[in-house]
Amino acid sequence: MKNILQIDVEDWYCDLDPQDWNKYEPRVVTATDRVLSILRESGTRATFFVLGYVAERFPGLVKNIEEQGHEVGSHGYGHRRISDQTPEEFEKDVRRSIAILESITLKKIKGYRAPQFTIVKDTLWALDILRKMGLEYDSSIFPVKTPLYGIPDAPLFPYRIGPGNAKGGDGLIEIPLSIYTSPILGKRVPVAGGFYFRFFPYFFIRHALKTINRRGNVAVCYIHPWEFDPGKPRIDGLRWYHYYGLGATEKKFRRLLADFTFISTLEWIENERKEPSKELLHQKR
Repeated sequence: MKNILQIDVEDWYCDLDPQDWNKYEPRVVTATDRVLSILRESGTRATFFVLGYVAERFPGLVKNIEEQGHEVGSHGYGHRRISDQTPEEFEKDVRRSIAILESITLKKIKGYRAPQFTIVKDTLWALDILRKMGLEYDSSIFPVKTPLYGIPDAPLFPYRIGPGNAKGGDGLIEIPLSIYTSPILGKRVPVAGGFYFRFFPYFFIRHALKTINRRGNVAVCYIHPWEFDPGKPRIDGLRWYHYYGLGATEKKFRRLLADFTFISTLEWIENERKEPSKELLHQKR
């Protein structure tokens, strides 16, 4: 089973007010180079959703990602939650990021990841804008409820979004982040990456992803480069979960790459298209 690996490329301070960003030391290049080195060692390809702000400051980093065979996608420009933007502001933000990334890679950008997974029920209008801009897929919906984001009744596995943002049709493809459904409590538990990857013991993450694969479904995992940087500055503006378990990230990530096979989002979509015997993006129970 080939699963999907995604890297959200933003600097360690990008959850703070953008007006304060110039106060902090940029560490994204070194942290991302560390991730690239680990992926190169394991022969793994991934999707890197790059923040436009980062790409504008460090175009060589984006070029390096692309030259090493990884897919480059958009993470927007300014890392603003979609719920804090108007539709016009959101479209301007995404278009700005895409223009920067395409000028560097000389390739069409086909995928998008919302800052802090903020395509939620109140911001589903964003999908219409992404579709209008000609993007092929979005990977922003977490099918679980958390204090910050999530659509708890969203489909669990990749699907097409038709007119009115209903499931079906031949429109934008949604690649939801993986969750594990507890057989005892019947609750959805996020296991895809980020804080959850750092919080849960590795044996549980492995069990969850193995369960998803055994049922014939793809697992979609993500991580941030700053999670490989345990030496990043400790400041009051970032909450405890930004720092929890950073020292163990690399070891767990290496185990993940040894236990599972990962490819980029776009490569997975293209592989699905090559299977004439099955319906594209058919969701299994």
